[in-house]
Amino acid sequence: MKAMRIWMSLMGIFYILNLVSLWPSMFAPLLPVMYPGVELHQGTNVFQLLLDAWLIVGIQLAAIGVVLLWAGTLSKHPERYIGVIWVAIVTEIVDGAWDLYSVAGGLELPVMGYATVVIHLLWIGSAFWVLGKFKADPGNVATDPAMEI
Repeated sequence: MKAMRIWMSLMGIFYILNLVSLWPSMFAPLLPVMYPGVELHQGTNVFQLLLDAWLIVGIQLAAIGVVLLWAGTLSKHPERYIGVIWVAIVTEIVDGAWDLYSVAGGLELPVMGYATVVIHLLWIGSAFWVLGKFKADPGNVATDPAMEI
């Protein structure tokens, strides 16, 4: 249970920090570095739309992060929120696929894309470790239906 609390708290903080890093004033200078081969139309409405779209990604991640942080720190029964771990796993898979797609298409700087893929894989692997640890503990009364598949 302690591992689950720690994982939920760390992942929640990580997702909330993603919102901070995707804030337009912070993210705008990074986009040309991330996507060196793409004409970003900086200073136009198109660039602002791109920044706004990334901001929505950050807000969605932060929303998941708030639930994870709450479950990991304030909930008396974090195991009741085990489904949010699965939400995070799927989110990391989708984001990792996006990074691979962006690198393969020559859009994203490979070193950045592959570095983020490694981060996604670390979160996915650690999530499965936490779920396995939870399932292996005979003292857990709550079960994760997804683990029965």
